[in-house]
Amino acid sequence: MQLQLRSSSSASALFSAVKVKPPSSPPVRVKALFTKNPGSGTLKNSNPNPMASNPRWAQKTVTLPALRRGCHLITPKIVKEIAQDLSEFKCGLAHLFLLHTSASLTINENYDSDVRDDTETFLNKIVPEGRSAPWKHTLEGPDDMPAHIKSSMFGCTLTIPITDGQLNMGTWQELHGCMLLLTSLLTSADWNMAV
Repeated sequence: MQLQLRSSSSASALFSAVKVKPPSSPPVRVKALFTKNPGSGTLKNSNPNPMASNPRWAQKTVTLPALRRGCHLITPKIVKEIAQDLSEFKCGLAHLFLLHTSASLTINENYDSDVRDDTETFLNKIVPEGRSAPWKHTLEGPDDMPAHIKSSMFGCTLTIPITDGQLNMGTWQELHGCMLLLTSLLTSADWNMAV
C-alpha cells in the first residue's frame, strides 16, 4: 500500500492562522532514569526511586504439545510453565507471542466447551476452505490460506495484567490457542510461545 500526502490551501491557511505563544516560564528539566557509565558503554540507573530503580523482566519460551485443529484451553499449560516467574511480580504485564502463522491466541469463556466449537464454526463459515475457495496461496493445501486469514483475525499476541503473581483474568476467562489447519497437526515445535 502506498500513502500519499497532499497539501491543501485550506489546511495551510488553517495552520498559518495558529500563533505559537512563547512559554512564560523556564523549561522543566527532567533527570534521566539511566545514564551512560563512563568508558563502558553500558547504562546505569541514576534514579533514587526504588520502584523505578529495579525494572524487572522475565522471558521464557513455552512449548505446548501437538494439538488437533480447533480452539483449545491452554491457560493451565502456560501458567504451569511460567508460574515461578509470575510469582515474582506483584504488578506487571504478561505478553504472549505465538510463533506460528496458522494458529492464534484469544481470550474467551472457559466454562462451556460449545464456545470453542462455535468459534471454530464461525471462523469456518466466514473464511471458506476447499478447492472452490478464491485463494491463490494453495501450495500447502486448500486450508492453509484460510488458516492464515483466521490467524490474522485473532492475532498471535495477547497482553494480560499480572496482579499478585497471577494472570489477572475474569472469572470465566481462559487463554484459547486456536489451531486453524485441517490437513496437519501442530507439532510441539510449532507451539513455541515467547512469554
